[in-house]
Amino acid sequence: MRYILAIVLVGAAVLGVYRAVRWFGSGMSSGRVEASAPGDLEQARQFANEGKADEARRILEPIAEKAKDGDIVSSALMLLAKLDAAAGDKAAALERLRKAAKDYPSSAEQPRAAAAYARLLEDENRIDEAVAIYERIRATAPVQFRVPALTGLGRHAERQQKPVEARVLYQEALDSAAWNSEEWNEALDALGQANVAVIFSPAATPDSKTYALERGDNLTSIGIKLNTTLGLLMRANQIESETTLRVGQTLKWTPKDFRIVIERSTCRLFLLDSNGIFKRYMTGLGMPGHETALGIYKIGNKEKDPTWHKPGEGPIPPGDPRNELGTRWMPLVPVREGLPKDLGIHGTIAPETVGKFSSHGCARLRREDVEELYDLVVRSTPVEIVEVIDPQALSTLALAQS
Repeated sequence: MRYILAIVLVGAAVLGVYRAVRWFGSGMSSGRVEASAPGDLEQARQFANEGKADEARRILEPIAEKAKDGDIVSSALMLLAKLDAAAGDKAAALERLRKAAKDYPSSAEQPRAAAAYARLLEDENRIDEAVAIYERIRATAPVQFRVPALTGLGRHAERQQKPVEARVLYQEALDSAAWNSEEWNEALDALGQANVAVIFSPAATPDSKTYALERGDNLTSIGIKLNTTLGLLMRANQIESETTLRVGQTLKWTPKDFRIVIERSTCRLFLLDSNGIFKRYMTGLGMPGHETALGIYKIGNKEKDPTWHKPGEGPIPPGDPRNELGTRWMPLVPVREGLPKDLGIHGTIAPETVGKFSSHGCARLRREDVEELYDLVVRSTPVEIVEVIDPQALSTLALAQS
């Protein structure tokens, strides 16, 4: 009996020591995870950006399971969710984002996690749940965290056929975002699409006006009278080239004093109005040795389906697969001395070169973009080509137009 009792006591002691060692070891492990988490998170982000998902997961899983700091755990969960979504496991991504958003409410990352959770809900067509979260973020989160929620609410307004409301939300998102951040670019692209949809729509907007046709009017004369483009009048009023106009017919038009700023270093063309950036386009610019000349220009006489007078070869007609001007030509007339007189904004037969330094100096756009821009801007529209855009200068230009 005494032997049995001794064995029991020894076993209990061993079990107690084992549990204590395990507890202590676990605590030490959690402590080590906590201490190294900031550096580990950065390493995991780098692995994720390099496409090394497995390496990133091996770092992130212990952080998500053992770290105590809410900011650290939320960051790990969000990055894991991104990896899950990329792997096609949306259920796992949703659960991680739900945990990050709801289990760590005091985390500084909570609004970002909630916005990511709402975006995935939106992608899964759980619209009401997503919109409720976006609204809560908009009402309670600091300004810098509201951008994805505002963009999400803008998408919802578009789904409800409310383009003007969507445009307001996208503008608010853009104004709240850090310049050139991922969120800023997303808001800007959405805003540009909404702005174009509104100005080309036949529906009246707070910015639009109507014009009643008079005897002797035609679209060209009306465009000159209103300082707008033939293309904009046709698009906004759903007029085809063969459409017969009648006296007294009302046409929708939207007054605009556009400006164009081209940022040479990034191959980006910004179309500005009195509110700021109306839309951003990617453009192809001059290759080394033929750099696009910085300076101030204005749009000259525009041409639809232009003939290209190729140096050393002669005229190449519109529609010819060798015509590098594409379907539209907008010459850039120098405002100051010393600038080239043969530059322009035009289409391209090589859309894969847009966004690269690939031309002999001109700014080339994809066909749909150049045709859209052609229908937006009038002759004499100011154009400035700069190396790097100063965001404050853009705001100043917009204020000068208002």
